Amino acid sequence: MIVLDEEEITLADLTRTCRVRTEWVMELVDEGVIEPRSHAGPQWRFSATSIVRIQKAQRLQSDLGVNVPGIALALQLLDRIDNLESRLRAASVRPELHDHDDD
Repeated sequence: MIVLDEEEITLADLTRTCRVRTEWVMELVDEGVIEPRSHAGPQWRFSATSIVRIQKAQRLQSDLGVNVPGIALALQLLDRIDNLESRLRAASVRPELHDHDDD
């Protein structure tokens, strides 16, 4: 599924798409797992990328039995790892390219 960050969806669309309860989404918001772009209660609007985060949260809960605070921590750590890996890739020089230059 390709999801564009610029796209916005309503709370109702989010719960319907992900097949989750509104209360669970509100728990995820309270724990900082996802963040609405606008904060008008049931009129919340979310980035379409929230679908991907909710799907990850669902897998953590169903596969590993992780509760919502644990989901928040796990996703925060996974985000940090992704960020560090991206920075490492951007900063690294591939030594194998330089080894063959002397041949």
